[in-house]
Amino acid sequence: MGEYAIHGGDKGKRRLQILSETLEEETTKFIQKVGISKGMKCLDLGCGGGNVSILLSKLIGEKGEVIGYDIDERKIALAKETMKELNISNIKFEVKNVNHFDEKEVYDIIYSRFLLSHLKNPAEILQKMYHSLKPNGKILIEETDFSGHFSVPRSKDFDSYVSLYQKLLEKRGTNANLGKELFSLLNQSRFKNIDFSISQVAHNSGNGKLMAEITFEGISEALIKDKIISQNVIEEIQSGLIEFRKRKDTIMSLPRIFQFYAFKQ
Repeated sequence: MGEYAIHGGDKGKRRLQILSETLEEETTKFIQKVGISKGMKCLDLGCGGGNVSILLSKLIGEKGEVIGYDIDERKIALAKETMKELNISNIKFEVKNVNHFDEKEVYDIIYSRFLLSHLKNPAEILQKMYHSLKPNGKILIEETDFSGHFSVPRSKDFDSYVSLYQKLLEKRGTNANLGKELFSLLNQSRFKNIDFSISQVAHNSGNGKLMAEITFEGISEALIKDKIISQNVIEEIQSGLIEFRKRKDTIMSLPRIFQFYAFKQ
């Protein structure tokens, strides 16, 4: 999965922690809305630092089980440490490349957040997810429409960040705006009773305003490697994002998020 554009490891885990805290309320409402019962077996595909895995583990209870797969060894190691610190026993974290994911009728629920937009083959992975669900199993996906990002007032540095993120993923053969295409892809993958909602959070203070600068930092190495912009331009945009975030009269959003759920029948 070399197409993944955002850095991993400890910095990646910190970014995902802030992101999960920022989105926790919206993700919790989404998951609870679709109905999760005690004793279910759940997969968190592309689990990152395991924040949503932990949320799922609370909802399915001690008799249930959550499996968390991610390609980043360091994030998985940190997720296991967190699980031990919280004394959670119903999660199993495992390093796994999603392209090697191939299971048959194992799970009641499969959840994935911001994974498919970083893959060149999202339709293929959705088909694998379909086959790995038990009959009547549910798929829950949160995915970005990055073009829906906004700031108030408009900021040239924020707009540059939003544009460059999309350009980077496009150059790597992936799609930062995949959320808008998921309805069609889920239909093609034979899922039924497809439904969705749209969520977007914005902040005028707090950690939510950090997301632009730490995500831009996370893709800066890839932007240079792919020869999209120079280090000098990166430093200029990063400085502008920090200054904009510090202002008390500004609002910064996260991407527009499509929240889909569907059934295997």
